[in-house]
Amino acid sequence: MSKSSEEVLLIIKHVKHKKCEGTLYMMGERLAWMQGAKDSFSVSHLYADIKVQKISPDTKDKVQLQVVMHDGSANTLHFNNPRGREAQVRDREGVKEILQQLLPKFRTKINSELEAKNRMLQEDPELFQLYKDLVASHVITADEFWANRAGKQTSNSKNSLQEVGVSAAFLV
Repeated sequence: MSKSSEEVLLIIKHVKHKKCEGTLYMMGERLAWMQGAKDSFSVSHLYADIKVQKISPDTKDKVQLQVVMHDGSANTLHFNNPRGREAQVRDREGVKEILQQLLPKFRTKINSELEAKNRMLQEDPELFQLYKDLVASHVITADEFWANRAGKQTSNSKNSLQEVGVSAAFLV
């Protein structure tokens, strides 16, 4: 199920993800969802990876919560408690409250790194197009993209930091 040392803050049964019934786990550092009879998580997101949460309006029939990631992907959870709409809303509100408390704590960890990446994409249209072509179309992950860029950046920065000097032959 999870690491044995992981603290479980909340367990909610009867939560659907992509029309499959399962259980939602709110843990100390991540949110995870496990499909009914399975023994491993189908969905697992670190709180640091979650950009924002959205809830369905009260006018909608389905009681839902959507978590949007920093990379633009999203997962929608449908609360389907058999006790009725009141119980479904209560379940969702419990998850929403925990996320409201935990997301700001984890958000500060990645802000500076994310801002640097966004700045690079805004300043370089070719890099942004490459990012869209590779990451948005799921050819490679965002982590793979940035790991590859980091290797290129360090080799470029070494070249640009090297100052032009005077040949030793001129010093005689």
